[in-house]
Amino acid sequence: MQGAGIGHGDLLVVDCGLEPRPGQVVVARLGDSFTVKRLVRWRGGLALAAAHPDYPLLPLPADGDHQLLGVARCVIRRC
Repeated sequence: MQGAGIGHGDLLVVDCGLEPRPGQVVVARLGDSFTVKRLVRWRGGLALAAAHPDYPLLPLPADGDHQLLGVARCVIRRC
């Protein structure tokens, strides 16, 4: 998510008490892995978008094995 100001090694403060909304950067569980992406509206549903345009959109089907865990609130830069 370097295009969103989150660099390798940075710490991300995530609020798990907020309801994720489109446009926000979220932490999501997809199957057995975790990712940080921007939540977007897509074809009547939701998808996860990388900050880099070369990465594909990840649609979130209503019955898929995923969970939106929280909303990114702050980035702590690595020194």
